[in-house]
Amino acid sequence: MTEPPSPFYLVPEVALLEQLPEHLRKRFIHALTLMHKHLDDQLSWEQIATKSAISPYHFHRQFTDLFHETPGHYLGRLRLQRAVNLLMKNAPWTITEIAQHCGFSSSQALGKALKRELGVTAKQIRKMGITSTANETVALMNKLAHPGEENTLEQELAQAMPTELVWYPQRGMKKIALDDRNWDKVFNAYGEKAVRLMGITPIKDIEKSWEEIETVIGDWQVDNEEYDNVIQEGYFLCCDVYVASDIGYIAAIESLFQRTEQEQLSVDVRGVLVEMIRDIDLSDTGGVTFSLQIPIKVK
Repeated sequence: MTEPPSPFYLVPEVALLEQLPEHLRKRFIHALTLMHKHLDDQLSWEQIATKSAISPYHFHRQFTDLFHETPGHYLGRLRLQRAVNLLMKNAPWTITEIAQHCGFSSSQALGKALKRELGVTAKQIRKMGITSTANETVALMNKLAHPGEENTLEQELAQAMPTELVWYPQRGMKKIALDDRNWDKVFNAYGEKAVRLMGITPIKDIEKSWEEIETVIGDWQVDNEEYDNVIQEGYFLCCDVYVASDIGYIAAIESLFQRTEQEQLSVDVRGVLVEMIRDIDLSDTGGVTFSLQIPIKVK
């Protein structure tokens, strides 16, 4: 049996650090790990540089050259990404608790940053998690993406994402009971067992608001007689992609749909978007490997 192909890494930090010499790459990885794992400690970028055995002067210069933004801007963008994620997914925390968890000194400091960078309030973002559409969410999240040459770096990386047209026989799954179909909450609840799960979303729902989208998540590793949701046989445009942020996840799905247009494929609007969990890294800085599959109508 042949080994499955390695997933495509849609992680800006990984792509950017590849060009560094090994000794410097290790120091940058340490610095980025501190940024991601200790947001609530409110460490400054200067403190992070010192803890990573890099002088603040050299860290600022090297980081800015490599990432096309200052370490201070990167750290602020990371804090806002985390805050928006919690607000949009309606985490059961107060705005003050979210602010402190993401490294802001107060809810007022978070509010000012949201208004300055996104032009919205925390309450508006919480509402967007229910009433906005996927396209509206993409527009908001892309403001917090990594800067690229022409588009966001996540979008530019996604353009190189390999895809494959695959024929699948009829498949099925057993729906699991969930109060919330948010993948983050699913991962927290199921841990490593999440690799048994997949989500299916009717293509006709894609442009609806989040509260109207009928995504179903279920276990596909059950016996056929336990299936209560069936995916009809057919062709799917597929990619296996590793993502470590909502922005990377969004860029992957957006790029996969764009690829159907580029390859002049007709999306089967009667079918479902399939999201299978191939692998999951439960560490603080880990990500998830998805197999994303769009149904294709063959003429």
